Amino acid sequence: MADLKRRFDYLRLSLEDGDVASGNSNESQSIESQRKCCRQFRAEYPDLMDGFEEIVDDGYSGTHFDRPGIKRLLRLVELDMVEVIVVRDLSRFARNFLEAGYYMEFVFPAHGVRFISINDGYDSASYTDSSAALHIAIKNLVNQMYSRDISKKIKSAVDLKKMRGEFVYGTAPYGYKKGAKKNTIEVDPIAAPTVFRLFSMACNGKTITEIARTFNEEKIPTPSMHLSAVRSKKVKVYPIWSFESVRNILTNRIYTGDTVPFKSHVVRIGSDNVKYIPEEERIIIPNTHEAIITREMYEKAQLVIKSTKKSPSSGIRSPLATYLVCSCCGNRLQKGKPTNKTFLCATARYAPDKECKQIRCDDRKMQEILLKAVRQQCMMMDTRIKHIKATAKTVRSEIEMLMADIRLQRRLAENAKASKMRLYEDYVEGVINKEEYSTKKVELAEQEQTALKQLELLEANLAVLNSNVDDKDEVVESQALIDKYLEITELTEPLMRELFKKIIVYPDGSINIVWNFRDMTDGSKTTTVI
Repeated sequence: MADLKRRFDYLRLSLEDGDVASGNSNESQSIESQRKCCRQFRAEYPDLMDGFEEIVDDGYSGTHFDRPGIKRLLRLVELDMVEVIVVRDLSRFARNFLEAGYYMEFVFPAHGVRFISINDGYDSASYTDSSAALHIAIKNLVNQMYSRDISKKIKSAVDLKKMRGEFVYGTAPYGYKKGAKKNTIEVDPIAAPTVFRLFSMACNGKTITEIARTFNEEKIPTPSMHLSAVRSKKVKVYPIWSFESVRNILTNRIYTGDTVPFKSHVVRIGSDNVKYIPEEERIIIPNTHEAIITREMYEKAQLVIKSTKKSPSSGIRSPLATYLVCSCCGNRLQKGKPTNKTFLCATARYAPDKECKQIRCDDRKMQEILLKAVRQQCMMMDTRIKHIKATAKTVRSEIEMLMADIRLQRRLAENAKASKMRLYEDYVEGVINKEEYSTKKVELAEQEQTALKQLELLEANLAVLNSNVDDKDEVVESQALIDKYLEITELTEPLMRELFKKIIVYPDGSINIVWNFRDMTDGSKTTTVI
């Protein structure tokens, strides 16, 4: 596979900087700017003109590597499938100088990856001394300091607006809608009565389950259904009132006309570690907008929530806990205490008429089914990899021959074109007459057209072979991920994260496994087990 290593332009933009954040564009304009910059740069170097693919992370911060595009790129690097990476500048790759330095100084050289940062004038193929390493380290440090500084300034500005009582929290909560004035909310006349009724029922002693069941029986639209109806953008719809949807409304003080600006905070900038602020320590800003309920109703409703609050259970959690999904309503299956054996769909408690009541599966039996499915995938992968290795040499030879033919046809087309120019010069200078000029011109035009048609055919054949190479790369990438699990005897949470996206359970007992890789049977990402 060494001769078939891939080349990439990597493009990235943060949400704060792009049009995507404001909803004005599906792809931020700065991404297009980076694309043009990379292409113009590569056009100046013959060895970098062809064979480049794009990996784009639009709307992701550079302070960490938790980005889908960069994770895929680095995984390909570890599999020795990358030859060149081109970025507009170092900040596009990463703003964390320690992580960026680790990849540039150790990982990329170890895997033979050429790294180019255009605006920084850095090309790893040209730098081998320690001064280059110092230059890159300083650049990365500056990028990280700049990122932290701009993040602090943005956070300070937003925090100031929150303390003034402005609504800068994204979508308005159910029962409200965005006001005519910027950063304000006003009562939604359609949804507010439902909120008031919900609190009234809680104050009259109704439990959360009883409230949810009543709303479902009366077919009252859920918050997500209401949001989907009033917004032009597509919203994921949950058609069933559940424990969480009712509780989330009952615990939200915003319906009293007050605002709680800070319920949590990030431990440090660039980190995903969030620390929740205890309720008694939270700041409350009163009378920031029109109230739907009184403060007395809110406090009384909290007694219902506390009375139904369950004590934390002890025991080891099942590795399937967050992966089993009900095919009827889309909610996660639950089994309550860790000692319980059967997963059920909780929606059946709130909507007894739904098929969700038929959704159930035994924890241990489901784990055995998944283990068997993983082993089958590993065995099929092993067979396919052996076939790939057997055919890789042939494919590589065919590509090399096609490339040689393509270069030949390009030369023939260019020579015919140049000959036409010289022929015209000879005619103007009187070296040949008009009849000779016309005859030879037709011959050269035919030669050029023949070469161009042959070139088009060869390039089409090359595209087919390259697509086959890409398919092989995907298989090798997946194989590196799962072949170590051929002999597994039990499921663990880390293993579940690597292999499974979700497991959909149907009323008839069948399941649909959604993998984090392509199924070796049909190339899809799902496997149905009956």
